[in-house]
This record gives sequence, C-alpha cells and structure tokens, in this order.
Amino acid sequence: MGIPFVHVRARGTHRELGRAVGEAAREQVHASVDFFRDDFPAMTNGRLTFAEAEVEAAAYEAQARRWLPELVEELEGLAEGSGVPFSALLVLNCGEEFTSDEPAVCEQPCSRSPRSGDHCTAVAVVAGGRHIVGHNMDWYTVDAVNNVFFDLTGPDGTRIMGLAGAPYLLMLGMNSRGVGNVSNSVHSTDNRIGVPNAFVRRSTLAAPTLEAARDLGLLAARARGTNHFFADTDGRLWDVESSATASAFMDHTAAGLMAHTNHYVSPGMQPYEGSGGGESEVRIATAERLLAEGLAAGDDPVDLVARVLGTHEPSPRECICGHPDPSAPPADQGMTVGSMICDLDERRVYACAGPPCENDYEVFEMGDA
Repeated sequence: MGIPFVHVRARGTHRELGRAVGEAAREQVHASVDFFRDDFPAMTNGRLTFAEAEVEAAAYEAQARRWLPELVEELEGLAEGSGVPFSALLVLNCGEEFTSDEPAVCEQPCSRSPRSGDHCTAVAVVAGGRHIVGHNMDWYTVDAVNNVFFDLTGPDGTRIMGLAGAPYLLMLGMNSRGVGNVSNSVHSTDNRIGVPNAFVRRSTLAAPTLEAARDLGLLAARARGTNHFFADTDGRLWDVESSATASAFMDHTAAGLMAHTNHYVSPGMQPYEGSGGGESEVRIATAERLLAEGLAAGDDPVDLVARVLGTHEPSPRECICGHPDPSAPPADQGMTVGSMICDLDERRVYACAGPPCENDYEVFEMGDA
C-alpha cells in the first residue's frame, strides 16, 4: 500500500507535455498552489506575500525565457491544463529562490543562515554490472499527497521519467539514453537574478550524455547553486556542485558508490556555503557507510539503495527517511514527500509518494531506448 499519485504519460512539444500534466493533475496543482498562497509569508520568514512573490518572479521569468524558452512553454502548458495562472506556478517553480533561508540575491560575503526545509538525499551504486541511483525528496508536506509520476517524451524523442510535485517542472529522474540525474539542493551565498534552479535541473534530464548534462547544469545564467548527481550505464558517477558563479567537479566512478545531501563537500565550494551545518553532514556519512557495507556484503544494488533511503539511523532528526512534526505549523513541516530508485540498465523506475519506510514502491518500465 502507499499514498496514491497521478501517473502521466505524454508525448509532444514542451507545451503539450505541460498541458497533459496540468489536465491530469488539476486537483493536485490547485491544492499545492493554495497551500503556498496561504502560507507563503511563513515560508519566507515574513519577507514576502505570495502576491509580492508573483511580482518579483517576473525578473526570473525573463531570464528563463531568454535561456530556456522551451521550458517556460512547458510551464505555460501546465498553467493552461490546470487552470492555474502562470504567475502562480512560476512562484512555486522559484521555490528555492524565495523560500530558502539565505537571501535570494546577495553579494559576497553573505552571512550564513540556518537551512531551509530541504533535506534531500541522493545515492548511487555500481555493482555486478548494475547502475542504480536513488533519491529521497524532502519538501513541504503538501507535496506528499500531490505527487505526479512524469513519463514524458519530448520533441527530440528522448523519454524521461521521474517523480515530482504536481505544480513543478520535473527536476530529477532518468532518460531513455540511460542517463540519470537525481540532483539535490545546496545553499549558495552568491545568489542572483537568473534562471531558476527548477528550470536548470529540468534541462539536464533529456541530455544524451553526462557531458551534455553537466554543461546544461552549469548554465552561465543560473540564479543559484545546486548539486547535480549524474550517473550513466557506462558506470560513471559524477557529482557537480555549483553556486550561481562557481562550480566543482568530483568523479566517484572508481569508488563505485556516491552520496550527497545538502551541503558543499568540495573544499573549493566552502566559501559559497550558506547553510548552518549539522544534520546534512550526518546524513551523507550514514548514506556512505550503509552503501559501503552493502556493497562489501554483496547486496542486490536496488535492495541496498531502498534500504538506505528508508533508514532512520542515527536519529529521527538526522535520518534519511524524514517524517513531519505534527506539532509544528504547516509552513515548518517538512518530510520525505517522495522517493525514487532508477535502474539505468533496465530503464526501470521505482517510485513512491511519502516516506519509503511506510509506502510501497510502484514499478514503471521504460523499456529499451
């Protein structure tokens, strides 16, 4: 059993893809937008109302329209299909730009701040000729019951699959070329008006190679940083940490495993660290330890990744599988809203809404490229 979610399979132009998602998940899109609209002042620590964010988002839209116009069209299609104004969906797709605790625009040096509600964990293993990536998506609780499984074939024929909240562009998953990107958030201090992270991450998903995906992820006009977590069927494991203006490349192929959470690991990116430190470091240490132990024991790689994503070690506050605090206000409740495992060789995705410790993975087959 598990939390139900919408499954959308579509083929066409970017606008047609967005429209198909909006039509199929209209109720879920409306529910998510209503949540953000009601709780946005609390989400931004009183900095912005939702209406004010709609006005400010226009500057980000201009950059996205200049650099990734096809993805603006995809979001416009989502607005058309769901009946939700484009300006409202744009705010949600600028979620990191507006709700993270570090300022949306700052000049270095920028003061460090506590973490936002994002506590995502990405893992990857290569074993026995198998290439597996996995990801726990942690965000506001509203997303757990408003997820969509995206199965989209774009204009160039590349098929992508992944799980995301209904009102967002798909930001992580795998494609029919055997390339996966289960990226996650970091908190950079050189943020600026630019292309929002949701658009940048979406652009990498149809890339034919890791090299192409890396280049797309490092778009010069990006608004803020992210961690791109790349893998392919050649066994390459690439971790690309970025801020708005800097980046670092880490190749974990030789190790056969890789993990990342929500802080910068590369020493070169430490000057851009905007987080307060703490639980993210615990999560990555837990993930790396469990992956190494499982590989040494010869565990099946899919089972191993599933076990890591469902762990509650070492404590409820510092574990990979997150649960909400029901005593906290809605805008302060974060949780693992979805979990996903991608078998790059079999072109197979395992997806569940909510914490994987208590929700079964559903299996989606892509088939041969």
